[in-house]
Amino acid sequence: MQTNFACSKAVSGVILQAPVSDREYRATLPETGEMIDLAAKMISAGRGMDLMPREANSDAPITAYRFHSLCAYMGDDDMFSSDLSEDQLKQRLGHMSTTQCLVLVIFSMADEYVPEYVDKKALVDRLCRALGDSEKVEIKWGNHALSNRVQEAVEVIVDFVKREGPKGWDDPWS
Repeated sequence: MQTNFACSKAVSGVILQAPVSDREYRATLPETGEMIDLAAKMISAGRGMDLMPREANSDAPITAYRFHSLCAYMGDDDMFSSDLSEDQLKQRLGHMSTTQCLVLVIFSMADEYVPEYVDKKALVDRLCRALGDSEKVEIKWGNHALSNRVQEAVEVIVDFVKREGPKGWDDPWS
């Protein structure tokens, strides 16, 4: 995220709901390794914007670049993986600590896209440190979309906005 003065004034808070690793989830699927290799070959051949075969992502079309970005170790969008070092997490998320933005991390402790081997409590603590000691809320038994904990999620979000949101109109562009 690149910011300038006007932008940094315009955004006063950020909520990361379900910051989970696409790469770690996709690594649990049998076709992922082969598809990462194919995406890398396509990118090397100058075909990064071409679509991957349907089996790479059955839900929606995806380009080779986007697939590689999400699924390869240290791909451009490998942001929240539990095996990234503290320095790697800081490199990817640390820019948030240089803004005036307050950050709330809402982590679903029963997120179906987080592999069982991941220590969720340790991961959310590491993410918060990398973000610059952001606030965290762990939603016990919450699934990825928090569809089974909607009321709790709404209360957390409304509380954050009321506490940290604008205290009246402040034109960030002036």
